[in-house]
Amino acid sequence: MGGRAQPGIRNEDGRWLADSPMGPVEVVFTDGIGWGVLDHEVIMPDGTRFHNPLRVLSNDAASEVVFTLYRLPGVTDREYESDAELVRQDLRRLRDALESD
Repeated sequence: MGGRAQPGIRNEDGRWLADSPMGPVEVVFTDGIGWGVLDHEVIMPDGTRFHNPLRVLSNDAASEVVFTLYRLPGVTDREYESDAELVRQDLRRLRDALESD
C-alpha cells in the first residue's frame, strides 16, 4: 500500500479501515503474505467476515492482479453484479495508481 493511501482507505491505530456503502470496514491481511499472495478478510460493521483471495502474478516485465469474487448463498444476481462492479472499480483505481508512479 506504499506511503500513499487512496481516499477512503486509512490506517487507524494499526488497523486498515476502508469506506464502503455499508459503512467503515476493516481489512485484515492473512499472515505469511509473500510470493504475490495478498489474501485478506474484510470485516463488515456487523462483524461478518469475508475471505478475499488476491494474487499478484509476474508476467514478463509486468504483473497481473487476480481477485476472486465468491458468490455467497442467498446473493441475488443484482447484488452479485453490484459487488463485481465495486471490485472492478477498485481494480481500476489500483491500475491507475500503479501506472501513474
